[in-house]
Amino acid sequence: MAATASATRYVIFSVSGRTLALPADAVRRFLPLPRLDRPPAAPAVVAGLFRYQGRAVPVLRLDLLFGFDAAPPELYAPLFLTDWDGRPLALLAERVFNILPIPDAERTAADPGLTFNGCAVATIPHGAGTATVIDPSRLLTGAEGRLLAAFQAMADERLARLGAPDSKTGEAAR
Repeated sequence: MAATASATRYVIFSVSGRTLALPADAVRRFLPLPRLDRPPAAPAVVAGLFRYQGRAVPVLRLDLLFGFDAAPPELYAPLFLTDWDGRPLALLAERVFNILPIPDAERTAADPGLTFNGCAVATIPHGAGTATVIDPSRLLTGAEGRLLAAFQAMADERLARLGAPDSKTGEAAR
């Protein structure tokens, strides 16, 4: 019996017209873009926050994080709910193309010019071109992660004081 080739499933999406990919197992859930709260102290790469299952979830603008042309979110922009360092984090995309299994043998090294702070780890085929694979655990540097965690903790506290509704249930947090 012949051995079957190993494959990894990827979410293929675009940001500022560039085709990117995330391992599908890194995406907990796809969400429509909710109404975002944008506190004045929010860093530019944070599109805003929403409340999900009792937590303030920051939404990262990958266009600004990666230094791409700014592409403000459209009304139906998809979000990928993921985790970063044990906390929920949402990534804003322009468009989702597909979720595809890609044979591991077709994965090649990322272009060194597209490292995006070391999180671009590979390239995979997509259509007539390629998609750059992003490692979500490398999205932020340690310092950026600490700043985002502090910002998220402040937002959790602020939302709890205000009794803000949860985006999933519409009910105030208890």
